[in-house]
Amino acid sequence: MKDNGKFSRIGYELNQQPESSEIDRSSVEGGGGSRHRAGSNMKVINDAIHGQFNLDGVRASLLETPEMNKLSHIKQLGLAHLVFPGAHHTRFEHSLGVSHIGGMMADSIGLDEHEKTLVEVAGMLHDVGHGPYSHTLEHILHERGGLDHMSITEGIILGEYDVLREGEESSVPNRRRIPDILERNDIDPKDVAALIRGPDARGTERTLLAWTDGKEDLVADDRTLANLVHGPVDCDQLDYLLRDAHFTGVKHGIVDHRRLIACLSRHGGDLAVEEGGLAALEGMLVARGLMYSAVYFHRVTRITEVMLSRAVERGADKLPDSMDLQRRVDAEIWQALYDAGDYPRDIMRRLKYRQMFKVAASRRQDELTADQIQRLIEIANDSTKRREIEDDLAHRAGLKPGYVAVDVPSVKLLLSEPRMAQVDIRIIGDDGRTRWFREHTPIAEALRKRQVSQAAVYVMTLPGHEETVAKLAEHHLFS
Repeated sequence: MKDNGKFSRIGYELNQQPESSEIDRSSVEGGGGSRHRAGSNMKVINDAIHGQFNLDGVRASLLETPEMNKLSHIKQLGLAHLVFPGAHHTRFEHSLGVSHIGGMMADSIGLDEHEKTLVEVAGMLHDVGHGPYSHTLEHILHERGGLDHMSITEGIILGEYDVLREGEESSVPNRRRIPDILERNDIDPKDVAALIRGPDARGTERTLLAWTDGKEDLVADDRTLANLVHGPVDCDQLDYLLRDAHFTGVKHGIVDHRRLIACLSRHGGDLAVEEGGLAALEGMLVARGLMYSAVYFHRVTRITEVMLSRAVERGADKLPDSMDLQRRVDAEIWQALYDAGDYPRDIMRRLKYRQMFKVAASRRQDELTADQIQRLIEIANDSTKRREIEDDLAHRAGLKPGYVAVDVPSVKLLLSEPRMAQVDIRIIGDDGRTRWFREHTPIAEALRKRQVSQAAVYVMTLPGHEETVAKLAEHHLFS
């Protein structure tokens, strides 16, 4: 199915669905069972991280939408389970957790009921624009279609984009659209989209430190609500740090989130932390940096992601268009790549049986000259140039195209986590004065300068060819 224009409009009538009185989705992780509440639209969630909590009203209705249920089939950490065996959790349960924490934060800073609901709904919907394997393949979607998951999320919330593929409508009878559900509950979809965009409304093109720029709509005068959903300290980060630490078994992400939330304050149109929460804030920011190094940018995790992305890149002529792929889930894109045959099929088989590429060469940033760093950035931002270099190295090594890969991990942070360098937040002292976080602790500057990835560049290849490729990379890439 091809898309005409920025988004394909939903071109069929969507009937209203009666409110459910059955608690029919009672467990995110593990057991649960269901309860019946006559006359109520209440869902009881048994969550591995936050325990039991309720979803009712607008959130219970949103839980039934195809946009939310699609997230049950998209892993939160992509292929990280090949490195951390327990990492099979999904975007769905994360979204519920974000909504729950958003409500806790709203209560802590004294938001009214409407504001709290806005934050909870935005937290629940913040990931509905993710496609299969999430950030792993997002750079391909952005390159080919000019869109990222934030743009698609906004399109879904405003009713301008449909997650269903052609022919799937008949399997989702009596479907209700997300903007219709929001409007029936006196919530403006534009307000929800504005919160998810955050104080900086420029999407993927935002700079790492530009959180005070690009304000518009709901966030023009008061950034508090937007920063609860997408800011230096927000419900999204708190949930994914806790959840990813739990399921990977890596304890770096454990955060004293209850203490941090209890010390949040609404101050001068922005979010602030009382001095009593300073240690919890330090812990959260340190945990974020450590989780990126230990999990998200782990060397073998990067290898799996690069292998998958190269399979999609090099199999493009045998795959559906990028927007059709975006509407699929993890298992569907895996099958599409297998069906494409040749190189994509071989890569998927290697991933299936954990026959990974190996790192032939790598360099830390401090081992590179300024000119080398600039060249690597250009390579990372120009996929055509990168493929030419990869193919040249493969040819010289006696390998087929696609079996040497050059990866510059740090550049990917612009798409996957633009908050990494943002460590400034106001601290309200015991004397009532406000100071920046950096004025209280040297940790702020250390975190800003800290390198997230273990290396600035990796050169990968098939096992047994590492030495040959390393020598070629030294001469043709690093010289």
